[in-house]
This record gives sequence, structure tokens and C-alpha cells, in this order.
Amino acid sequence: MISSDSIVVMQADWEEQIRNAWADGGFVFEDNFLDTIWEMSITAFDIPREVQVVVDGKMNLFISAGDPGFVWFKEPPMGMTLPIECWIHTHPFGKAYFSSTDWNTIRTWEPVMKYAIVLGGNESMEWIKGEDHTVFYQKCEIPNWAGEEE
Repeated sequence: MISSDSIVVMQADWEEQIRNAWADGGFVFEDNFLDTIWEMSITAFDIPREVQVVVDGKMNLFISAGDPGFVWFKEPPMGMTLPIECWIHTHPFGKAYFSSTDWNTIRTWEPVMKYAIVLGGNESMEWIKGEDHTVFYQKCEIPNWAGEEE
């Protein structure tokens, strides 16, 4: 359920930062792009909010922000072309998993969507069309077992 219509923005250029990370990364789903989406989800607003980024068939970005537990487009994204290359969204409370709402979204768009990513803290989970499993990633520090200087 949508619980608020007003989103207080603290960083006016939050969407531009996401778009720049996309362009700087060569239009691929790499760490800097995903980290920027996560960072904007946590810092760009009055409170941490879900952010979604849809990459369409022409590699254009469609971006929106929502509540801490739900994100939506207030209006249908004009100009979006199919297929959807990737749907990315955040769980600002810190856990990366596909909720039942997320699975409903994936199943609805599966015929025209190739890839989905959910971000949470130092985690991500990925769904790839045609695969029979999801992939979970967790970033962590690698210990310096050899005691070498960095």
C-alpha cells in the first residue's frame, strides 16, 4: 500500500547521481552503479526510502522513490521500451531478498523482463529469467591472513 504522497528530498541531484553512475560504468550492472542506487536510497531523502531503477530495452533509466517498504511509479513511465533489461530496487532496512510483493512483480513482468536485482546493505539478490534459482551476494572484508601491508 502507498502510505505517503510527499517525499522530502535532501539531495536534489539524487537521480542525476544514479544516471551518472550508469553512464560512468559503461551501462552495465556493476558495483559503482548499484552502490550509488543504494547510497541514494539511504541518504537522499528525509528517511531511508525504497528506490527503483528500471532499465528498458534501449538501456534508458526510469527512476522513482517510495516509502521505506514500498516503491512505485506515480505515473506510468512514458517512453519505456520493452523488454525490460533489469528492474533494480532497494530494501533500505538492510536485507536483500525478494519479498512476496517483489515475486508478484517479477512474475507479472517475467514475459518481458530479463533480470531483477534487490539491494540491501552489503547484500544483493539477483533473479535471471530462465534460471531456476536466485543468486545471493554479500560483500565483506577479506582478512589479511598473510599480514602483508596493503
